[in-house]
Amino acid sequence: VFGMIYMFVNMVMTSWIIGSITLLVVKNDEKNGEYRSNLQLLSEYANLHNFDKGLRKRLKTQLQLDFNNREVSDENVLQNFPRTLRRK
Repeated sequence: VFGMIYMFVNMVMTSWIIGSITLLVVKNDEKNGEYRSNLQLLSEYANLHNFDKGLRKRLKTQLQLDFNNREVSDENVLQNFPRTLRRK
């Protein structure tokens, strides 16, 4: 009886760990997919309007900067603090 309960608990814990890891991978892949999609749209737009290579590089750099800093915006950081601190 103890062995069966132990195996059941072990199976539940293993399933939970695998599910959590899968969720993290899927969320990360969604963010990367959005970035790749925006990069592709930017490339198509640049080709359509014949942007030079320097401008294309600056636009891609700006897109990458926005993508990397999206979660570190002031609003996301300050939302956890009281309003009196947010105003300063």
